[in-house]
Amino acid sequence: MKKDFKTKNKGFTLIELLAVIVILAVIALIAVPQILNILSSARKSAAESSTLSIAKSADKYVQDFMMKNYGGFPEETVTFECSKEGCKLQTELTDYNITKLEQLGFQGAKPTGGTVTITEGGNKVTASNLEINGYYCNYDGEKSWCETEYIKPKYRVILKEDFEEQGIIGGYEGVLAIVYLDPTDLTKKCNEDNLEPITAAGPNTGCMKWYAYKDDGTNYTMIADHNITTQVAWNSSSENFKGPITALEALREATTETASWDSKLVAPGTYTASWTYDRQQHSYTIDYVDYGNKARLISAEEVAEITGANIEIDWTLQNGDWFFLDGTGKNWHTKVASSSKKSKYAWLFDNTYDCTKSGCNVEQNVVNQGYWTSSPDASDSANAWNVNNDGFLDDYQVYASRTYGVRPVITVNKSDLLQ
Repeated sequence: MKKDFKTKNKGFTLIELLAVIVILAVIALIAVPQILNILSSARKSAAESSTLSIAKSADKYVQDFMMKNYGGFPEETVTFECSKEGCKLQTELTDYNITKLEQLGFQGAKPTGGTVTITEGGNKVTASNLEINGYYCNYDGEKSWCETEYIKPKYRVILKEDFEEQGIIGGYEGVLAIVYLDPTDLTKKCNEDNLEPITAAGPNTGCMKWYAYKDDGTNYTMIADHNITTQVAWNSSSENFKGPITALEALREATTETASWDSKLVAPGTYTASWTYDRQQHSYTIDYVDYGNKARLISAEEVAEITGANIEIDWTLQNGDWFFLDGTGKNWHTKVASSSKKSKYAWLFDNTYDCTKSGCNVEQNVVNQGYWTSSPDASDSANAWNVNNDGFLDDYQVYASRTYGVRPVITVNKSDLLQ
């Protein structure tokens, strides 16, 4: 008689279940981040592709615009603000036919924020902080890239009220704006990232940093943050009543011969110095037409106005920390010299040799201790005023080059900075 053996079904034991769960957890720990990275990479690639698509649509916009406007396109910057409804034109173009040209037309994901700009007469397209798929995307005219964090724009003009937000703190008393500008081409898009390197002789072309200290409502008057010449004498005689002839010739050469500075720069006015020395009346007038008509020297009177000093009485800066030589040319004041403390007016002697010991923002290891002003020292016929690396308005012999160079002052129509 045969016995009927039946197979008994068994389930997993608790230990076996736990082992399976652990194995699955390990697989998840390995696989999930990789999957998330793949998804994130795909979203980022899609955002970059969308950014390129938007840039191409801006190129097409230029073509369509020119077809409607007999080949013309504005020289000014044409700006589009982007939202979930698309990228809409913000620039007023009253002299052109913009029917059906009020926004960019493109395929793909629409950005929920950011800007697109067309510059250089339609030849350059850029995009800033386009919000796509959770990324902030940019396009520089050649390539696109996206980041997870907001990318702070690089500005051409930074107003004083925005200094703190841009991380510009201390040493800028009297500065109304920081401007990045190429004096040979005012249309060039300059910012802190494309500045020319500073040497003992310049630069005097390419993107440079400027400090605007006057604003008449239409124009900025501003001084470069560095010299554009090597050391030169004020003049080649021993008499300051002849004026800064040698320094002015160096200025002319740097702005009209070595380089051709932009004709859009506002022509400087004349400067007249008049004073009495040794019972004799002296005077000279600088007509900058004779020296290229592009740039000029700063005057001692302007330095006094900037710093709040009284040129007739005492060349002291406010708060008693940083001092200038007094107006008579005889008395030196004690100056607090500290590499850990910035001068309120550090920008006036930035990029001079070893100037951080006196509180400048940035120094240069070049033979360059300061720059000449256009003003004579009324107390000494052989001396003229210069701004030096110790933060002084110093007087020195006009016929000795020592280590002083030329630092240009220019005037620019503010509308030229918005192109």
